[in-house]
Amino acid sequence: MVPAIACVAVLTACGGSGTADTGAADRSGDTQTSPAAGPAASTGTPPSSAAPSAEDPDEGGGGPPASAPATPRPAAVGRCEATGLALTLKAHGQEMNSKYFDLRLTNTGTEPCDLVGHPGVSLLDAGGERVGEPATRSSDGAGGGPVRLRPGQAAHATVKTAGEGVTDGRCWPEAATLLVYPPGSKQTVTTHGLDGLRVCGDSFQVGPVGDRAP
Repeated sequence: MVPAIACVAVLTACGGSGTADTGAADRSGDTQTSPAAGPAASTGTPPSSAAPSAEDPDEGGGGPPASAPATPRPAAVGRCEATGLALTLKAHGQEMNSKYFDLRLTNTGTEPCDLVGHPGVSLLDAGGERVGEPATRSSDGAGGGPVRLRPGQAAHATVKTAGEGVTDGRCWPEAATLLVYPPGSKQTVTTHGLDGLRVCGDSFQVGPVGDRAP
């Protein structure tokens, strides 16, 4: 009987059957509780791109972007009419054998207007009859290009005649009125203030309108 008992002892000490380890696992299970495993993370493939929105101009389907409002164009400026102009004439000195006068056309209206070119200039006597001939065109003065007149501003044209001393007294009769056709107009403006203008030597000239006095 001794050999049999010895064999049983050896088997118990060596744990050959694994029964002792199983009991240890059961005892540890009685004192510890493992947390429950959560749901597995989703392994699906994410979408390749977000769906386009109406607010994203780079994505289709939102329609064309709203255009900026058009900038209004400024109103066109018209030609100065005789009814909106006042005429004055001022002596502007003498040089060599010529006398110069500053013819002014002032905008009396409420809107800007343009003048360009030569005015038509004539002299009238007290009865309204023309004295001599209309002024011929010259290049005297600082004009030539368009002149824009705001309300109250004036355009200038140079009127020139010969001095009395160099014409042997050959002068036209004294005039009472200066009559002017503004450039491009078929209506006239007049003034009785001639400031000493008397045409001598049959020399009567007018230059184009400009934006400053001669």
